[in-house]
Amino acid sequence: MNTKNKEKTADSSFFLPDFNPIISREQKSWRPLHLLNLYRLLISGIFVVIIFSNTQISPFGSTHPELFQIASFAYLATSILNGITIRWRWPSLRLQTHTHIIFDFCAIILIMHASGGVKSGVGLLLLLPIAAISILSLGRSSIFYAAIITLVLLIDQSYLTFTFGISPSYAQTGLLGGIIFLTALLTNYLVHKTEESVEIASQREVDLANMEQLTQFIMQRMQTAVIVADYLGNINLVNDTAINLLKLTKTLQKPTNLYEYSLELGDLFQSWRKKPDNQVHNIKLDNGSTDLNIKFAALGKKADSGTVIFIEDNAELTQQAQQLKLASLGRLTASIAHELRNPLAAIRTAGELLNESPSLEETDQRLTQIIDKQSIRVNEIIDTVLDLSRRQQVEKETINLFQWIKEFLNEYIQLPQERFYLKFENEDLEVQFDQQHLHQICNNLIQNALRHTTEQAHHFRPIVITAGIDSMNKNIYLQVMNYGASIPEEDLPKLFEPFFTTEATGTGLGLYISREMAACNSAKLEYVAIKEGACFQLNFADPRRNKPGIPQETMTP
Repeated sequence: MNTKNKEKTADSSFFLPDFNPIISREQKSWRPLHLLNLYRLLISGIFVVIIFSNTQISPFGSTHPELFQIASFAYLATSILNGITIRWRWPSLRLQTHTHIIFDFCAIILIMHASGGVKSGVGLLLLLPIAAISILSLGRSSIFYAAIITLVLLIDQSYLTFTFGISPSYAQTGLLGGIIFLTALLTNYLVHKTEESVEIASQREVDLANMEQLTQFIMQRMQTAVIVADYLGNINLVNDTAINLLKLTKTLQKPTNLYEYSLELGDLFQSWRKKPDNQVHNIKLDNGSTDLNIKFAALGKKADSGTVIFIEDNAELTQQAQQLKLASLGRLTASIAHELRNPLAAIRTAGELLNESPSLEETDQRLTQIIDKQSIRVNEIIDTVLDLSRRQQVEKETINLFQWIKEFLNEYIQLPQERFYLKFENEDLEVQFDQQHLHQICNNLIQNALRHTTEQAHHFRPIVITAGIDSMNKNIYLQVMNYGASIPEEDLPKLFEPFFTTEATGTGLGLYISREMAACNSAKLEYVAIKEGACFQLNFADPRRNKPGIPQETMTP
């Protein structure tokens, strides 16, 4: 007997089977034999109590009292021994099944013989063992045992008739044999149907398990955040996109309520439960850093049905809208570029030829200079808009911000390093961004900062470039700050509008294009008010989101 069996023997009652619903298949296969042995103990115990009570209860033992006593005691003792072998599970289940059934038949037939044969009614006790052999042996042996028992009953009836002079009861014997056969056949049929049902249920269980795994697989790879909750708001299922988007840090060992992750989401869910609708709701997380679109869908029509919650980040929707806008703008600018540049080139050429005329007066020469200057400005506007439209598809890659800024300043800004002051929290800050977009954004911000930096005591104060991690939303930011005149408050609402400029030579597209390119990379460009000068801050998206080469499963906070 192994250790596991010993532990189960010690933990539960000796003769009672384990009725725990969470048991192994082996334990389930031994359970019917346990129950059959309880039947033996009950029957044999009743016979032994009759014997010890010294009460003659007809017809028990009427024909052969000594045989009745011996068979009853032997039945009880063997039942106890069977209980021990069943608990030890030795020998094998198949061998014990046939051995115990044969003993049941022998003991019951002997007791019936000692009680006067079939007329005593004891033979009805054979029905349960016949049914048990159909269940335990899966119906293959019950017909054989039914035939043997019927034959033995006929022989026993003939013996009692000729030996003890008991009146013949072959009709009752035949009826009992027929009932035994009917019990065997009916049990076989029920066992067969049960096997089919179990097989179907097992297949359905496998199908459901596969469907559950498929659902989990699909959910975990969905870009949309999905949460499945019950009618109380307890979370039953959540994908990794939702974990990252809501910044969930708890492991869902058991259903957890929505309120533990976001008060706004919990309140919105309860409001929707009271008055369901198909509208898209907008909320902000507790830290106020992320706008989310929430949509609820009921899983059923009952009041206690579950709910699927779809969550989308407005930043991603804005990014998609910006890319569509860039694509449309690209097609538009490509079509009008030739229409504008050809007549513009003709105007400029005509102005230059006119300016070369020796008879041109000084006033007319001034007009030709204005034509040339404004033609160049219009051409710059066309070039700037085309730069915005050429990169319609964002190609993000991992960028070390510190190294990239140093290389950018060395290669593209031909100024002494004293004009810049780098202030980084650490040199390992990494972001997901399109390099060409980042280059154009930084170039626009730094060129603006250089133009608006005022000179003091014959030297310029440096442009301060700061990078770090926001303490509230844990996202990386990049600041470009210059010392000089502050931006008037009345100009702040129009700061990022296209073609807004405070300079006569500017196109007014630099900040607009920079903000559009930032939105295409799920980032946000904003103005930060300071006491002296101007500061623009580029807030990068969470670097773990949409990181190439890293599956969503690894991005769980």
